[in-house]
Amino acid sequence: MPSGVNVFFVCGAPKSGTTWLQSVLDAHPEVCCSGEGHFVQRFSLPAAQMINTYNGQLGVEAEKVYEGRPSYQPVDQDEFDDMVRAFILRRMGARASAETRWIGDKTPAYVRQLGRLHHLFPQARILHMVRDPRDVAVSRLGFEARAGRARALAPGEEDHRKVVEAAIGWWKDAITRVDAFSKAHPGLVHEVNYRDLHADPIATSAGLFGFLGVSTEQVQLERIAAATSFEAMSGRRPGVEDASSFLRKGVPGDWRNGLDADSVELIQAECGDLMREHRFAA
Repeated sequence: MPSGVNVFFVCGAPKSGTTWLQSVLDAHPEVCCSGEGHFVQRFSLPAAQMINTYNGQLGVEAEKVYEGRPSYQPVDQDEFDDMVRAFILRRMGARASAETRWIGDKTPAYVRQLGRLHHLFPQARILHMVRDPRDVAVSRLGFEARAGRARALAPGEEDHRKVVEAAIGWWKDAITRVDAFSKAHPGLVHEVNYRDLHADPIATSAGLFGFLGVSTEQVQLERIAAATSFEAMSGRRPGVEDASSFLRKGVPGDWRNGLDADSVELIQAECGDLMREHRFAA
């Protein structure tokens, strides 16, 4: 991994387009963005439990074997943080090149772990992908259908309602948490709107890469937009649906076709204020 690189993390409610944002970032020669590292949930938290056990065993041996004068002291917070930080940097930097100035990881659940990430990397940037919660709900319904739970797609079914409610819960929680973090840490968060990235990928990515301070040369932005378009990544034009694909349809506003009136009313009632704040007409 090149020395002196900067760190960022990509987050957002599930089914908000974070994988697309990862692709856009990773297409820039100065940026290396990997995906689904889950460094807090799958490494830091289990490692903390392991270290607690280790420290406990050291304490027993210090008392029973070394009469209070052990060779090793317990692992303290700074030593633990150094270990976790080194692991994360090594993992994220494994794909970096000599050109790389930023390394990062996309894991949607980081919206709930921003405090821990900031503790480890105080200067890290947070890139937050936001999408209309109605489209998030439709995308989630499609995901459930691909997983074999086709009843979730049927309006009026209990499973349908549960999926919509879960999507709403995640969306509200993600938006609220990132907004709070952004207010507490001005300048560290950049929001990317799914609709804007779809409507004008060049201008939107120019803002994104400008935030990171890497090249925003027009020719490069055009190349990135072409390489990460829905058509390039799926082999289909936007709006042509493949219900079996992770890249299902690739258009904003599909909630008009995928949600019943009750679901739309529920989402607008639950999310209306936040939708307006983030430029989604309720």
